[in-house]
Amino acid sequence: MTFKRLLTGVLLSVFFVAAPENILAASFPDTAGTVYETSFGELKAKGAIQGYADGLARPNAPLNRAEALKVILSLDRTTKDRIAWYQGHLPAMPLFWDIDQAQWYAPYVEASFEKSIITGYPDGSLRPGQILRVEEAVALLMRTVGEGTGLGGNATLSPFIENQSQQWYTSAINGAIRRNLIMHQGRLRLGTAITRGQFFDMAYRLSVVRETNVASFSGAEPVIAAAIPPVAVTYATVPVSPRSTSTSALPYASEKYFAISIPSIGIQDLTITHPQDPFSKNGILEPLKYGVGHLFGYPGAGGKIMVYGHSSGYPWDLSQYTKIFRQINRLNVGDRVYITYSGSLYTYEVTQKQAVDAADTSPFNDNGNGEELILYTCWPPDSISQRYLVHTLPVGAAVAVR
Repeated sequence: MTFKRLLTGVLLSVFFVAAPENILAASFPDTAGTVYETSFGELKAKGAIQGYADGLARPNAPLNRAEALKVILSLDRTTKDRIAWYQGHLPAMPLFWDIDQAQWYAPYVEASFEKSIITGYPDGSLRPGQILRVEEAVALLMRTVGEGTGLGGNATLSPFIENQSQQWYTSAINGAIRRNLIMHQGRLRLGTAITRGQFFDMAYRLSVVRETNVASFSGAEPVIAAAIPPVAVTYATVPVSPRSTSTSALPYASEKYFAISIPSIGIQDLTITHPQDPFSKNGILEPLKYGVGHLFGYPGAGGKIMVYGHSSGYPWDLSQYTKIFRQINRLNVGDRVYITYSGSLYTYEVTQKQAVDAADTSPFNDNGNGEELILYTCWPPDSISQRYLVHTLPVGAAVAVR
């Protein structure tokens, strides 16, 4: 689904209702002649991936945790029977509180948990719709071969991975390096969203290693065809400072995984939730029971980031969040917005405000200017005829206090 098509749906409903992608059997024109041609072709032949409705594979797009699980398990012969069994025998009670047993990914979650590929977060969630980061992607892949837990002793440094250190994912990184799963073109930057191309290429290499029972992938490094320009991969450029030791140094940092503070209008440590089902009206509205919702990119990964909330609600709805964005029009150019995401605090500065028709997608057109956070709500208050947008640009990032 293209970005513009997705936005059109967002703006035409309360937030949006979008149609799911259809499976295509055709080849992928946007991977032909690129470093991903072989891996995408092989995974498609194995039935592990399909294309979008327009026939493209979008190797530079991110993928979420549920999509990654499907690809991983589709390549594992030992789990295919279990997935088929779970498709007809799903337990009524989900393993994690944010899993919907009626969704397509539920059997994959059950099978992944059974094989200890996933364990969930400390709050009992799995976050299936959350965009996958590099270290999470490597850990998921390595757990399919019984590796990727613990620190793993002395870290092996790879010139193809940035920001390496002794962390929970170090063992998985070491295993991926030993097995030569990481392409020698471009770099993987820990803490950023992994692209479909990067993840699928590693999954393909690991499948070859497993099927041929060898220690590491020995295939030739891909070469881009001379007549076809290479696929551009953009990595995050927002700097991350060393971990702070003082809470006063980062007054707007949150202990939550994903949260927002807007001091100018009195919003402090408000939970941000990515919708479990971003393709239906009810799915989009669900996060607004707990704070505000999120769509598109993530802090530090570049591109558009939308944080949306209610500006009004029904008289009988007494939720504290039904009017949470009612005063975002009071924000002024230069005001700061603080986002905590995955342990890092990101600071954004208001650059402009605008009210647009509900069907107007132009503010979301990707103009190639890098990362932008957009606060979004229905407008005016007690109406849905327009949308109000506050545009902000990143100032920097710092590691949040834990």
